[in-house]
Amino acid sequence: MTNRKRLAALVLALLAGTAFSTSSEASPRWVTVVNNGDRIPTVSPAKVFNSYNQPSLSNGCVVAFRARGKGGSGGEPASGVFKRRMCANPTSISVLALRGGLVPQPNNTDAPFNEFPAFPRIDTASNTIATRGQSRPVWEYTLPDGTDTRVGTSGIYANPGGTLRTGMSLLGTVPGFEYFRVPGVATPTRFDQFPGAASPFNTSWVAFKGNYTVNTVAKTGVFVRNTTASGGTASACLIANSDTRIPNQVTGGTTKFGSTAPPSTGNSKVFFVGLDNEEAPTKGGIYSAPAACNPALTTLVGIGDSVPGVTGATFKAFGESLSVAGRFVAFWGSWGTATRTITLRCPADGEASIIAYCNQQYPNGFVTTVPVNQGIFVHDTSPTTPAARRTKLIARTGTTFKDFLYWVFSGRPPASGTGEEVIEEPARWRSSAFVAASATSDSSVATVFKATQVSGSIQGLWARARPTAPLAALIKAGSAARFVDPEAPAGALVTTVGIERDGFRNCRLAFTASMLNATTSESWAGIYLNQDQSICGS
Repeated sequence: MTNRKRLAALVLALLAGTAFSTSSEASPRWVTVVNNGDRIPTVSPAKVFNSYNQPSLSNGCVVAFRARGKGGSGGEPASGVFKRRMCANPTSISVLALRGGLVPQPNNTDAPFNEFPAFPRIDTASNTIATRGQSRPVWEYTLPDGTDTRVGTSGIYANPGGTLRTGMSLLGTVPGFEYFRVPGVATPTRFDQFPGAASPFNTSWVAFKGNYTVNTVAKTGVFVRNTTASGGTASACLIANSDTRIPNQVTGGTTKFGSTAPPSTGNSKVFFVGLDNEEAPTKGGIYSAPAACNPALTTLVGIGDSVPGVTGATFKAFGESLSVAGRFVAFWGSWGTATRTITLRCPADGEASIIAYCNQQYPNGFVTTVPVNQGIFVHDTSPTTPAARRTKLIARTGTTFKDFLYWVFSGRPPASGTGEEVIEEPARWRSSAFVAASATSDSSVATVFKATQVSGSIQGLWARARPTAPLAALIKAGSAARFVDPEAPAGALVTTVGIERDGFRNCRLAFTASMLNATTSESWAGIYLNQDQSICGS
């Protein structure tokens, strides 16, 4: 740790506990994981970080995050996936993968990474990290007709045992790499893409969403794979796909999953949202299954089930992001038909091609609707808990909160990329809710979620130490930046905060924050963590 960091930590320790004085607000002691004063490791000439995606956190206090800085090689931003162990004996920031770094084998073209499209996730217990990576084609080979071709522009990469390796690839139809094929399809078929963020678990396993095509028909599904078994050549296993009948429908119903979301994992199980229609679901819900080939699915909460705490209401939709903590699963849900209209503005920062395409499509903004009735929930998967009490309401829109949904314009614009087999989901507006859970005991759970207040439309992070505990505000937009980071510009205020589903573990929370002094235009950002576990009341 540098002298600058030691001084910052000392100042933060002196400030902590006094910034929030009201009974409705918690006072965790934030420490800096990384900020705009830190250099990007191994990058030469030296560059500093300047933006961050939401981090993931293990029980062992290892933080995994995607970040970037300005002015990398060839004019591209210096970016990559990084990790840092905090708490006892903190380490320096280290690199998992960098833009421009070589993709792990199989790679006979010396292809480098050119992007990491999703936030990295980390195994609760083993600290194994999984990330998506885009690259130039990694494999060149000769087709039966004698022509040469190059394939393999996307994959899932993980570091079981500390060494980055290929967890899944688009090489499923290349001779010798049959173990990357789509399981459960009679005709040898490769994946087209792996949308979202893969979830590592049990040290060497990854759970992921995969898109593929059968006879020109687009398909999707949830899969798992042991990345080290059989010398790294074990095939993936199917959990559920577009040919899987939705379990919780009336007897004789034949509706199949029309969409599946990137899964979460815990206790050797896979958890995912599956629906008949992503945009307007009428069937589906939240499911769990053992991490095995073709397992039986268990319905946890379904479309049409009663909403706890809301008389006469039934669930109409679920968010994709599930946070698994011990026997608990935290999620976003909505009910009723009431909506309100919002106008979304294209981003000002980020990838230039996406910003340009958004402005071309929506020069006056994108008008859409959001449900009025939304909630944050926790479901207890224990079979010993009475069914009527398994799902608990943590927070809902109404008098305190206006919204739990946040929007981003993401995906691949038309005519972008290298050409060969780049089949990304098209660029469009997407909404997400952000909730994370941490088991506080075998029978209780704490939750943290992002919300927008009714009063002043202020965004922030709130927590409940247990489902029946009072709400506690952790950090809000408009808070003094130096409450979070003593190195922030004088007079700066917090402008945005962010969390992800794996960012709250062992009662420690890792989050992003951006800050700005509106008078001087000085900006700052970083990733922060509470080591004192006070969010859970300890």
